[in-house]
Amino acid sequence: MNQTAENNKSLLKGMLIGGAIGAAASLLMAPRSGSALREDLSNALGSLSEKSMGLASTLKERAQNAADTISFQASELSDKAMEGKQIVADTLQSVKEDMQGRS
Repeated sequence: MNQTAENNKSLLKGMLIGGAIGAAASLLMAPRSGSALREDLSNALGSLSEKSMGLASTLKERAQNAADTISFQASELSDKAMEGKQIVADTLQSVKEDMQGRS
């Protein structure tokens, strides 16, 4: 699970860097005036910033959902373990009483 999260983080980082480089390269290669180029670069950076914020928000939400699910399942496992412990204790007590009754 940790390896998958690390891979997703690396993929996201690579996509953002690649997108920024591609956008800058395409804008720099296009024949435009300096002010138009600066405006295009500014717009591209703003768009990239919005996308990265959206991706970060989505990743945060998914991580929270995963953490909630894991917490819930751990709680259920703990409850089942406690039930199992009580069953074993009750069984041992019953066996002990049976053995004392036979003595």
